[in-house]
Amino acid sequence: MKQVCLLCERTKLDANLYCQETFCPAEMSPTVLDYGEWVGDIEIVKPIIVLRSAVLYKATHQNKTVFLKVAHPGEENKERLKREAEFLRDMQLGNAQHRYLPKLLPPYVNTTLSKDEQPYGRIVLQGHLLYFYLFEAFDGEPLRDVITQNPQLWIFHVGWLMISVSSAVAYMQSKGSFHYAISPETVLVRFDDDPSAPRVLLMDLGIACTKDELRDSWYRFFVLPAYTAPELIGKGAPPASYATDVYGLGLVLYELLVGEPAYTFKLSNDADVYNAIMRMNRTRMNRSEDLPQVAQIAVRAVSQEPGRRFQNAIEFVQELEGYFGKVPAIKKSRIPSLNTILRTVAILLGLGFIIALIITFAPWAA
Repeated sequence: MKQVCLLCERTKLDANLYCQETFCPAEMSPTVLDYGEWVGDIEIVKPIIVLRSAVLYKATHQNKTVFLKVAHPGEENKERLKREAEFLRDMQLGNAQHRYLPKLLPPYVNTTLSKDEQPYGRIVLQGHLLYFYLFEAFDGEPLRDVITQNPQLWIFHVGWLMISVSSAVAYMQSKGSFHYAISPETVLVRFDDDPSAPRVLLMDLGIACTKDELRDSWYRFFVLPAYTAPELIGKGAPPASYATDVYGLGLVLYELLVGEPAYTFKLSNDADVYNAIMRMNRTRMNRSEDLPQVAQIAVRAVSQEPGRRFQNAIEFVQELEGYFGKVPAIKKSRIPSLNTILRTVAILLGLGFIIALIITFAPWAA
């Protein structure tokens, strides 16, 4: 295990992490599991990304590769993860699985996803009762890692990627749920070759609560400061507005266009980042000449006033599709799946057995 600071990102293996920055309580940082460590009957393969409220791991469970999400210690982090798992469970039980959202798995062996059972698990680790849930593995990496390696992607990859992420947020909004914490850290992505298009998974659902739950569920710390909407910076519960999620989507689009975050956050404390947001001291939009329409979409989405933005994720998707078109569909493989092959073999063997019986016992066989 190692400690990972959620503010300055320093790490230490012996659980004695200390930071010289006065704003950084590094000694209170959560621990992150390493390869080969166990959470109950789940073996860790590697950490994928550390968020402010949870850690996402690649793991194995009953010889199957899965993704494991573990909430950091703390009541607010625990409740946030529980709401997230319950949202995903209700989506699946309603036969409404969204292709850009995680597909939940039962937390324990011999359990199922149902209204009568909790969709999350609990485990004691180093004296802390931790909450977790499992979902199907996704062949991709955090968008943050992708844009660190390649800050400016092909523009159509940018557009299709944002359409996909925005579609997932639009689905949440259709269920009356808010996210409020969209950033490159919350998205997993891979790039297919044929057709050449991004495939994404919105692996974190943010605050994951409805308008009625927002007052009691809200806490600002879990949102990365540089991706915090202006209306979320004040104290107390924020207003319930889908336009707040449009701001988060707009910030990611803005970053993908200019090649760096709209608000610089590396080596900056939270207060400095919040001040920059309130003063609109953001990176200059440098794509207005070669991509005026797309740049305009991004700038409108990150308007300081919520009323000047697109009012929901569906409007944002429609604007992007008007320029980029629909996301290219995944090509169906011409090679039949393993289940199809096994069923075909079983049918052929059954037919062969029946034919053998007929031949053996037919009157002319005597």
